[in-house]
Amino acid sequence: MTSACTDDGGEGDESSFTSFGTESSTTNGEDVGTTDDTESSSSGEETETETETETEESTTAEESTETDTTEGETTDTTEDTTDDNSQICEPGSTICEGDAVATCIEDGSAYSEPVPCEDNEGCIDGSCIPLCELAELLPSSVGCSFFAMKMDNYDPDEPDSLVVGNVSEEISAVVQLYRTPVNGSEQAVGNAVVIPPGGVQSFEMTGPEIDGVAAKRTGGTYRVESNLPVVAYLHSPIGAIFTNDASMLLPEHALRENHVVASYYPWLTNYYPSYFNVIATEDSTIVSWDTPVATLSGVGVPAVNANSQGQVVMNRGDSLQVTAANHVDVSGTFVSANKPIALISGSEIVNVPAGTKYADHIEEQMLPLDYWGTEYVGPHAPTRGDEEFHWRVYGGEDGTIINVAPAQPGFPIILDRGEWHEFATDESVIFTGDGPFMPVQYLEGKSETGGAGTGDPSMYQMVPTEQFLSAYTFATGTGYDQTYVQVIREQGGAPVIIDGDTVTGFYSVGNYEVSDYPIQEGNHFINSDGPFGIINIGYTAATSYAYPGGMSLAVLNPQ
Repeated sequence: MTSACTDDGGEGDESSFTSFGTESSTTNGEDVGTTDDTESSSSGEETETETETETEESTTAEESTETDTTEGETTDTTEDTTDDNSQICEPGSTICEGDAVATCIEDGSAYSEPVPCEDNEGCIDGSCIPLCELAELLPSSVGCSFFAMKMDNYDPDEPDSLVVGNVSEEISAVVQLYRTPVNGSEQAVGNAVVIPPGGVQSFEMTGPEIDGVAAKRTGGTYRVESNLPVVAYLHSPIGAIFTNDASMLLPEHALRENHVVASYYPWLTNYYPSYFNVIATEDSTIVSWDTPVATLSGVGVPAVNANSQGQVVMNRGDSLQVTAANHVDVSGTFVSANKPIALISGSEIVNVPAGTKYADHIEEQMLPLDYWGTEYVGPHAPTRGDEEFHWRVYGGEDGTIINVAPAQPGFPIILDRGEWHEFATDESVIFTGDGPFMPVQYLEGKSETGGAGTGDPSMYQMVPTEQFLSAYTFATGTGYDQTYVQVIREQGGAPVIIDGDTVTGFYSVGNYEVSDYPIQEGNHFINSDGPFGIINIGYTAATSYAYPGGMSLAVLNPQ
């Protein structure tokens, strides 16, 4: 039997398999007391007194009767007291004790010995349920089904990868890769893979990608499915090679309908477009995009003028790519659907800032607007040299007032949904707003690092402080010279433990503190008694990647 819950200090639902069911133990009944026995005893006294008077028996007999009555009363009173004091639960009700179920015994005086759930189950509300169902009840970036597609990258022949991490420390996960070929139906790719506890598996996605054009395809997607909750990340292409970037993937059960696209100016010397991809998860999905710039026509995709709307209909497993026209940036496009979709945005290759050297692919699965928050810690990426860190702040609803501390040019600012403001700084900052918004950080190319000679452009979203958890399991990229977990907690917060070691090296950012903690590649478990956030970042000579390591997916901004 595995342990599927840990004490999280009451701070949110965990993203780790080992925390499912935390703080979920409940009883299905309350303590019960009655006065029936007391009333019965009183009635008995009256009856016996009447009997004694009517029969006029001898003094000895009367004394005997009185003695019997007294003994009876004493016995009844003792039983009543015992019943009232010993009933602690409603007979038959159940509670969770870790990942085991205890049942209230017949007289309500105690719970039975807990009965463990099965290995692939956790306990919540007094019942054992499959862990994949439990992951849906405690929504986070952990799940059992994830969609992806091969991204439009500089070299279309380089395969992408789906990196899957088993978050259990005790049970192996059985994971199957599926592919929906173009104009085909979903089919398994090879045999299922057994990922050991705490292990990582990379699944290759050979494509084809939608290369540099707009198109809607029947199929053209991938999906991984596990019998236990896992985490998943998309790397395009595989490993630490030229033009790599990566993204945390959201589980299928957490996908939603409304998104704002974050991208960047395309590399202007050739046509490597700014774009976004959509994957449909249900049949008859109507996808619309309201774009601030013109987007191109393609197979199954209409041309759309600036400040106009395009629309297509997709079925489960279909893929869509919408590209900006005229070498412009598609950022700020509002993408909506009548059913849940996965939206991954990016650019085939960019320079950050525009016009500099050393270009790279960028990508990010965009968090649906439902999960956007009103406060973010914005730590700059681990410093390579003397670079600046570029930010865009995207509005999530009209009239949102956003501020930054320490103060930055242009703030406070009012943004409507899809509008964005860009600035650069060498400081870590705190973002606050009176409505939903999203800060996105863009890393400079290595030409701007003052000779550090490592890393290249990357794009990644911040995690709202409201979505912090107290435990995570996450997986890194492979082949990077420098890999970090960036840990964000409140000032003076509880110690954070990663793989048994205490995270050190914190520096202050407002009321929070941040550590750029070096780690080895692979799968990691990190936890604390209080909530904290994590970002995973990797550098090597010609590329870099960054993505949130995990998060709660509580609905903060209902759509």
